[in-house]
Amino acid sequence: MGQLHSTLNNITFAGSFDRSDLRRLLAALHNLRKTGFKTANLDLTQLTKAYTPEMLPLATQCRSLLHNGFEVLLELPSDGKLRRLFENSNWAYLIDPRSHDRSQFDSPQHLPAVIYTNPDEQFDAVEKVIDLSLRNLNLTDRQQLASIEWSVNEIADNVLNHAHSMIGGVIQVSARSDKNTIEYVVCDAGLSIPRTLREAHRSIATDLEALDRAIREGVTRNIKTNMGNGLFGSYRLAELSGGSFHIYSGYASLNYTPKNGLHVLQESIPFSGSLVVCTIEVSNVELLSEALTFRGQKFTPYSVAEQISDDEKVTIALAEESHFFGSRPAAKPVRQKIENLVRTTSAQVTIDLSEVPLVSSSFADEVFGKLFVDLGPLQFMSRITIAGGNSIVRKLIDRAISQRAAIGQPGQERDS
Repeated sequence: MGQLHSTLNNITFAGSFDRSDLRRLLAALHNLRKTGFKTANLDLTQLTKAYTPEMLPLATQCRSLLHNGFEVLLELPSDGKLRRLFENSNWAYLIDPRSHDRSQFDSPQHLPAVIYTNPDEQFDAVEKVIDLSLRNLNLTDRQQLASIEWSVNEIADNVLNHAHSMIGGVIQVSARSDKNTIEYVVCDAGLSIPRTLREAHRSIATDLEALDRAIREGVTRNIKTNMGNGLFGSYRLAELSGGSFHIYSGYASLNYTPKNGLHVLQESIPFSGSLVVCTIEVSNVELLSEALTFRGQKFTPYSVAEQISDDEKVTIALAEESHFFGSRPAAKPVRQKIENLVRTTSAQVTIDLSEVPLVSSSFADEVFGKLFVDLGPLQFMSRITIAGGNSIVRKLIDRAISQRAAIGQPGQERDS
């Protein structure tokens, strides 16, 4: 727990920011507004640690306060790494858009916080999540990609269907290739989950009971239009895959981790809206399939993978996949995406080298050399077409494939 001090409309926070600090800071902002202040000065210069599950709901609430005429003026952390995190993740812009620019950060592992207010914007956000998954996760079956897409869509869609959030929803995503996991955080500043559930379930007496019921199969606000499987299925995906799951809404929070199990807690400070944090480990396809079992029937969600298979042709413009062609780390997400497309769909993949002036030998080896060995010569040649590019780039790629084929070891790296 960090140190929070409030004097007049000045709030100063020092130390590591955790969930208890989120609650205290939200209460401080609420009290300032209730007292009659129109602005708050939030000084985070002495912040030492911050993470998405705590900072995104703070940023969402600050954006909601601004919509309602209360402005939070943000002073960024003095630590350079934390300052960049606030800027790159889009937290700074969400908290104080008049003083900080919208993030232009482009990372293969992270999707900065994105606001969506309608189905088209939600679709765009989910497409970015799918691309992030293709770039980072080791996928062998369509079910892996479909499970991620279904879960993110369901939770994001709850915001538009139930929350009545004036600022829409906010989503932020990170992928861990080393653990084969994806974590997404969806937040809104609308009606809480307990409040919406009580509209259809008058017997729910407390917010604590509401969150416990929310992850049960078939529980929804409107049984005529919704199946009530979104929170239930997403929780099961996290639980069975060895991931984690967290909800904070109203006067209650729900927490699941493999180590501590499931706990639903009463909160003294409410969250005006809903926060859902879901981590899914995608390696075990059978567990993912078991998680999406509703009323005794296994559900196979429709995903972008089916769209790709129908088209049978996918073009990967290399110049759009990476802004740097000089290192192995820059090449790894590109190779992972191409390999996942080949393994999870039947599409013919064309790699377009147009507008790529030069690649390093290590970049060419990581993408093309490793693909050749990982997929095998027959599948590589039958499924992948290399188009465009100048003679130097193509010679470097030919050389990388020839050398990697001679070695025959996809895991061995050369820093040429």
